Amino acid sequence: MTRSELDIIFSKSGDDSVLVEITGRVTDQNVKELQHDLDKAYRKNTPRVVLDVSGICFLTSAGLGIIMYFHTLMRKERRRLVILNSGDNPSLYLDELFETTNLDKVLTIVRQI
Repeated sequence: MTRSELDIIFSKSGDDSVLVEITGRVTDQNVKELQHDLDKAYRKNTPRVVLDVSGICFLTSAGLGIIMYFHTLMRKERRRLVILNSGDNPSLYLDELFETTNLDKVLTIVRQI
């Protein structure tokens, strides 16, 4: 995978959550793929979707908007979208992006599950 590609992997953690691991760059060219895959995770109807963003090196405003859309949608249903930014090398870029946009105060962002 080149740094310009997007890779999304699903796994299920018991009955209460779906893990969606994203690596690469979320650009205007592939943001629909992110939307489609988050929609698939959302439709699993688990109480929690964990979005692992540790491997993201770039995220457009459209990608950020999609994350916020699913956060709001799930919150209305009393479900949770949890942002996981962990591992040996968490995305400092996203930490800074969430802080700059004040979304660190809105989203549930964790270092480990």
